[in-house]
Amino acid sequence: MGPLTNSYVFACIFTFTLCNNIHPTVENEFIANYSSSLLTNVPENIPVHTHILDLSHNRISGLGISDFISLSDLQRNKFESLPKVSLMTSRMKSLKYLDVSSNLLRHEGADVQCQWAESLTELDLSSNQLVDAVFECLPVNIQNLNLQNNQISSVPRGVAELKALKELNLASNRLADLPGCGGFTSLEFLNVEMNSILTPSADFFQSCPRVRELQAGKNPFKCSCELRDFIRGERQSGGRLFGWPAAYMCEYPEDLRGTQLKDFHLSELACNTVLLLVTALMLTLVLVAVVAFLCIYLDVPWYVRMTWQWTQTKRRAWYNHPAEQEAVLQFHAFVSYSERDVLWVKDELIPNLEKGEGCVQLCQHERNFIPGKSIVENIINCIEKSYKSIFVLSPNFVQSEWCHYELYFAHHKLFSENSNSLILILLEPIPPYIIPARYHKLKALMAKRTYLEWPKERSKRALFWANLRAAININLPISVGADEEQSDVTSTSSVNQYAIN
Repeated sequence: MGPLTNSYVFACIFTFTLCNNIHPTVENEFIANYSSSLLTNVPENIPVHTHILDLSHNRISGLGISDFISLSDLQRNKFESLPKVSLMTSRMKSLKYLDVSSNLLRHEGADVQCQWAESLTELDLSSNQLVDAVFECLPVNIQNLNLQNNQISSVPRGVAELKALKELNLASNRLADLPGCGGFTSLEFLNVEMNSILTPSADFFQSCPRVRELQAGKNPFKCSCELRDFIRGERQSGGRLFGWPAAYMCEYPEDLRGTQLKDFHLSELACNTVLLLVTALMLTLVLVAVVAFLCIYLDVPWYVRMTWQWTQTKRRAWYNHPAEQEAVLQFHAFVSYSERDVLWVKDELIPNLEKGEGCVQLCQHERNFIPGKSIVENIINCIEKSYKSIFVLSPNFVQSEWCHYELYFAHHKLFSENSNSLILILLEPIPPYIIPARYHKLKALMAKRTYLEWPKERSKRALFWANLRAAININLPISVGADEEQSDVTSTSSVNQYAIN
């Protein structure tokens, strides 16, 4: 037998002897300390009357309820599941204090029920890996709860009430604000030191009237009007901040870093001014957003520009020919249509209205626009010299910029003169989704006014023309022969530019 084999046998014999003869360090008859004893299982020779057991720093991987039927300290072993720990203690009728700190405990809030001993009133879960869901797995009669140094960011609303809870330690977690006392109606002591609280809720002391001591120092406080309200509320409640003032320092803004909160002062005027400025800024932003929306959706700049052009045209006409402002009507109707629908206008509309008895005199841009004037000015003049304005509506119409101009000015005349001058002909159905937002006036007109629909059946067209003639029937007060002679002259540049649309 070689030296290596002899060493292995000796180690086995030593370990076996050690495990069978190990005894706890006994401080009194209720405390047994098995810490750092190379244990892999709970010893079988634990004194019967042990109330406090220390098994820390061992290698125990499994625990059974029978091992702990009357024991109350499970300290600093590498336990990983909080529900398993609670199940392990559920049959311990006399268990009052349990310490499972400095382990690897986790609880993600899965569908796992936690069953604690009803006698348990003190629980130490500090230095584990617990998150907000831990509040779903706590003993109902707990009075003293230590959750220090975990990963808790908030106390969830609607958790089960812990009506007996008096002391709660949440130091060194990830809290962004003070927890409320909704489920902790008996809470007297709260520790939230060394979290991430910038501005504690100013109404904490009103919502937690039984809290006698709040330990909230060593947080990165942001010195602001809100923090001033918290300090004022604390003073009005009788001074319940533990560690005041040394542990309470401004962290933000940088120019106040290191200033004790007791030396931080903001007047009522300053805070109200800041509030008013913030409110004014918010209202301004809302107004800008609304105006921007209207400008985009309703094309407000376009309407402003058109109104300006209409005003300028009227001013020039008055200045150049003041006597003609009382001018009589020269046409029965002005016709507005897309150039893509010109064949229907020339082959159907014009022949049927301008020929035969009671012929209708139509104003058409190709015939009646005056050379040398702008397109917009010609549109305005033709609409004002016409008794009616006929709009040939189709998907092509709503895609035409010039048709939009004509509709706008005719609509303006409708309201400014309180006249009933619009006639709408629906040449082809217009799907609502292709109508641009700037045509909101057209949508309103089609919803409120009756329009003539061009019939596809020839048998119905005679009635269509009769209705259209009846809508524009009027005797013009003067002869328009002179105007017809002038209208034969066409402005090539103006009409060609207009016809693009």
